Amino acid sequence: MTTNKLMTIKKKRLLSKDDCFCLCLSITLIIAIAILLSNPKKYNASILQGLNLFITCVLPGLFPFMFFTKLLTSLGFVQKISIKFSKITKFIFNTSGISAYVFIISILSGYPIGAKMIYDLYSSDYITHNDAKKMVTFCTTSGPIFIIGTVGSIMFNSPKIGIIIYFCHILSSIMCGIIFSGKRKKSSNNTLPQLMNKSHDNLFASTMQDTVNNILLVGAYITIFFLFADIIFETGIFNILSLPLHNFFNLINIPDLSNGILSGILEVTRGTKILAQNQSILSICFAAAIISFSGISIILQSMAYLKKCKIKARYFIFVKLVHSILCFILCFAFCKLINPF
Repeated sequence: MTTNKLMTIKKKRLLSKDDCFCLCLSITLIIAIAILLSNPKKYNASILQGLNLFITCVLPGLFPFMFFTKLLTSLGFVQKISIKFSKITKFIFNTSGISAYVFIISILSGYPIGAKMIYDLYSSDYITHNDAKKMVTFCTTSGPIFIIGTVGSIMFNSPKIGIIIYFCHILSSIMCGIIFSGKRKKSSNNTLPQLMNKSHDNLFASTMQDTVNNILLVGAYITIFFLFADIIFETGIFNILSLPLHNFFNLINIPDLSNGILSGILEVTRGTKILAQNQSILSICFAAAIISFSGISIILQSMAYLKKCKIKARYFIFVKLVHSILCFILCFAFCKLINPF
């Protein structure tokens, strides 16, 4: 029995998921460092491009929303909003009225504000883990500045396309919220917890510090994923990964969109830019889908907050996949009804 127990322990150690993950990640990082050292000038330029993308496209729209929403939450504004919308959100999403506030801010400001606000509310005891899990399904969206302004007007050279994508993106997020609303139970207490009175003397400074820390986190994610994408492209790994998708598009005799789709799965901005080079209904639909999925970069940004609400990554990824599929279907239907070109 003792020998068998020792063998079992050894097998468990050999098959440890954490050990395998750490080993694979370590090897990947060593290879990445070697690639960086092989051409430091080129990859320094990649870092600067990622920073430029963050500073010019993300920072102006994200920073004020992140600051003001945190300030409003700290001031207790969410309680007033909750009372106004509680009946509507309870009927549609089976959530409290707070979710309406998060949803509105999320669809106006974009990723990862929704996830950040869910964490703020959870950490302040406004919502429970179950509330946070439901709100994640429809309160983590992109915003009009990116979709209409950047993707539609600049990338596709058509605000009309941006409006179609944005409408389908928001409508599919609402549908997602309804799908994941869960069983409806009668609640005898719909009141929000009253928070302890906090001193407002240092509220502005503490909110600013919190905002700066979080905005730097977002910038770091965008920059490192921009670099990571360049490494994948340069090493030829991307071509290997895109081969099955490339063959599929050739088989059904439609323009190859594999580069844009796979790039978007990694980082949304890069993917939508590549897809926009092909002006077709399918390229619009796939752009809408990857915006709804949000990409690994934004998923990791969001999970930096959501894991503190005890929300698992696999659940969030599944939700974003459902959101992506719904958005693709809606966008395809709307593009057939309304000519986007």
